Amino acid sequence: MIGKHKLELDTPCLVIDKNKLMHNIETMQKFAAAKSKHVRPHAKTHKCVEICQLQLDAGSIGISITKPSEAYELAKAHIRHLLITSPIVTKHKLATLAKIIKLAPETMIVVDSEANLTQLNQLGSELNRRINLLVDIDAGIGRTGASFETAFDLALSVHRNANTTLKGIQCYAGHFQHILDNEERKQASATLLNKAGKLKQDIESATGLVNLTQTGSGTGTYEIDSNIASVTEIQPGSYTVMDKEYFDIEYSAGHFQPAMTLLTSVISANHASHVTVDAGTKALYKEATHPQIISHDSLSYEWHYFGDEHGKVTGESLPEIGDVIEMIVPHCDPTINLHDKFYVIENDIVVDVWDIALRGKLA
Repeated sequence: MIGKHKLELDTPCLVIDKNKLMHNIETMQKFAAAKSKHVRPHAKTHKCVEICQLQLDAGSIGISITKPSEAYELAKAHIRHLLITSPIVTKHKLATLAKIIKLAPETMIVVDSEANLTQLNQLGSELNRRINLLVDIDAGIGRTGASFETAFDLALSVHRNANTTLKGIQCYAGHFQHILDNEERKQASATLLNKAGKLKQDIESATGLVNLTQTGSGTGTYEIDSNIASVTEIQPGSYTVMDKEYFDIEYSAGHFQPAMTLLTSVISANHASHVTVDAGTKALYKEATHPQIISHDSLSYEWHYFGDEHGKVTGESLPEIGDVIEMIVPHCDPTINLHDKFYVIENDIVVDVWDIALRGKLA
């Protein structure tokens, strides 16, 4: 594949423009540095070891990841300073965590309950290591996280336990990331994170600890959250490649470029109203938002049922059989999870192929 033009690739496939990717990585890093914040980008988006390494090389303090199975793959690939952002509870996951800690003992994990803390303290005893913990705060979604009312006592328990070290707090508001109006998003996120900052201050006062971590944030709120004094680091993910949902929201400035696109080919053109392409829901994660076709004017990808393997493209001037259509996907994270590889291009020529190594790591 190396040396081919992107339009020669078999479809459907995901293509990453390396220059745009590097622009996005460096732009986020420079923005955060100017605000005296660290970046611990979230790899749940790209799921790719090579991109993690590029982010670390650009100055990221570490990598955030959701699942132990993902973190283990990164640890085996010598990616360090990991933060696992979801609670680790089950026997199997705790066993994986033990493997991660042996490879990367500086790894941080979130905890949101006394019951889970007991498990982690026991694991620390078995490993003869102190496990680094952040107290996860419920940002209002009701998904994970201790309530503001219980988080203080949980933090004190972490601090007092023999086999855990309190590193700080996490407060991630995923439900704020796609609020379309920038001012509404700003007010919501600032109110929440200032409240979390007051909690962090109370924890520091009670424990005598200083400079605790306050982490969270995402591509939709990084500009806002970087202005909160108590925030020490941010966890954006989608900024690396971007998607239609993030391009649809208002930013103070348009910082990022569409580094990842999906290529699909026209395989049937027997109707005046539409053509059929080879990218259906097995190649493209379905959202309320539609993909944005960028290779042709006035074409639309429709979500009408065409089966898992096929898609419907409509428009006044339709492409022909064999034509390749390029689009920005609605939601990058789950779409990437449907693919095995990124085809990396410079000036439309394939220069590398990267495995999506964390694809399918659900445990």
